[in-house]
Amino acid sequence: MSSPEARVTLSVTNDDEQDRIEQIFFHHARSRSADLRARGARFAHYTSAYAALQIIEKEEVWMRNAVVMNDFSEIQHGQDCVNHALQDPVIGGVAGGRLHTILEDVKAGLSATLLEDLMNIAVHQTIGSYLVSISEHGNGSTEEDQYGRLSMWRAYGGNTNVAFVFRTTPFFARSTAYTAFTSPVHYCCPTSFKGEFESFVSRLERERAFLCSLGGEEVRMYVTNALHFAILSLKHPGFREEREWRVIHSPSLMPSPRIRYDIETINGVPQRVYKLPLMNFPEEGLIGATLPELIEEIIIGPTATPWPIYEALASKLEAKGMQDAWRRVRISNIPLRR
Repeated sequence: MSSPEARVTLSVTNDDEQDRIEQIFFHHARSRSADLRARGARFAHYTSAYAALQIIEKEEVWMRNAVVMNDFSEIQHGQDCVNHALQDPVIGGVAGGRLHTILEDVKAGLSATLLEDLMNIAVHQTIGSYLVSISEHGNGSTEEDQYGRLSMWRAYGGNTNVAFVFRTTPFFARSTAYTAFTSPVHYCCPTSFKGEFESFVSRLERERAFLCSLGGEEVRMYVTNALHFAILSLKHPGFREEREWRVIHSPSLMPSPRIRYDIETINGVPQRVYKLPLMNFPEEGLIGATLPELIEEIIIGPTATPWPIYEALASKLEAKGMQDAWRRVRISNIPLRR
């Protein structure tokens, strides 16, 4: 895991330059992560009791293919939003718009190269990206801290709902340990995204001289990755109340030897699942990722069998060396019928 803005700047050694690049290319993610940390919010991962046991027992989080998400059209929605903006004759680059002009100033032919890059990685977005979804969780003073979010209980976990409440430290680390990156979901339609895209182009225009100093290959990488992760993080505005973030891994584009995959059968569907180890790599900037550090608590949601689940989860945590395991698991007692 690493911060959303660190995803393509890890090779930059100058902190001031990295901050500047983040501000230009990942302004939205940078602003959202700063806001979340200022509010003291955490992340919640809503899942089933069985999946929760697997996370604890194997000390890993499963990342599933984007095509098996609840909304199967999400990646297409992101591509539609970006394509709609790129095809704008004024803002985009297809008809010689502002983005086209900036890219050509950096390097002749760069605009056409960028469009080719986006076409080539489309298949990686559709069938070659793996995600784990997390949701913003409270700020220490809301009922959501105590009970979780009812809409999420209804949508995830089936009849044995469980929510991990995670501390956010490893999600925002500037780390080289994994090519798995934390990104906030942006809820918009193609029309509203065009305004966000115009702001992005305006930042590029203001930094034209700096971009020219970076050179064509650097700018090509930053713009391509910014749009790639935007596509994977755009969602229909009707889902806004989920307040979702995603940890994203695109192994065919950015492989990681530490994130292995297995074939698992989930809900009757055999599928490739990438497994993110919950380990620290302090020499590579990743800390706070082990079970005792990462898990603030586990909330057992609406279920007819809360006490067996409580006993099982707490026992597993205790076996993993968590001394206060029985206090970190609790039952929400939400009277939700299925």
